[in-house]
Amino acid sequence: MRKTRFSVLLLILATAMCLPAMASAANSSTPAVSQPDQMVQQTVQEILTEVSNDRAELKQDPRKLYALVGRLLLPHVDFEYASRLVLGPYWRSATPTQRKAFEEAFYRFLVNSYANGLLSGNYSERNLKVEPWRGSAEDTRAMVRTQVLRPSAPPVQVDYAMVRTKDGWKVFDVSIEGISYVLNYRNQFGPEIQQKGLDALIARLNAEANKAPASKSQGSGF
Repeated sequence: MRKTRFSVLLLILATAMCLPAMASAANSSTPAVSQPDQMVQQTVQEILTEVSNDRAELKQDPRKLYALVGRLLLPHVDFEYASRLVLGPYWRSATPTQRKAFEEAFYRFLVNSYANGLLSGNYSERNLKVEPWRGSAEDTRAMVRTQVLRPSAPPVQVDYAMVRTKDGWKVFDVSIEGISYVLNYRNQFGPEIQQKGLDALIARLNAEANKAPASKSQGSGF
């Protein structure tokens, strides 16, 4: 189950370095934007289609895959706000330099982990079912519920918590079978920061992201 969670976690998740935080975004006036469920559907389909079409080439040069994932996900995730939630009280005590370093390290860690999961799995846009969003045009928050369909196994429930910003809908949390990635990583990183410090965590995430794809553990993420 952990492997399954890992492989589907970042279908949308991974990142914009300096997008608006949730509080300011909720108060901004926004132009007409795509519905949040449409954004999820289109983004995931585009990623899976490109990976499926160029799988052999991307396996030969994983850096191209990392760039592809980052390019397609970048506009759709409020990663600054997600990083604040993941660090919790440690964000408040961190210096601006540490905050930026954590955002960048966490981004690379998640994108590279997800990209390698895509190559090792047999995923396609046909595996994704997005439930219609029932919100209104005035809503500033949304929950998009999806299912990842599996042959001969129950579907995996993946829910995206989103906020409306001046740039459109952004993801700031993902829950898989009811388990929030924000809370999961907060629980993982908190004791590590307490024991070794935030700089040590940042160094570890960078080291994980720099590993050769073949040496990556599929269970290293959520």
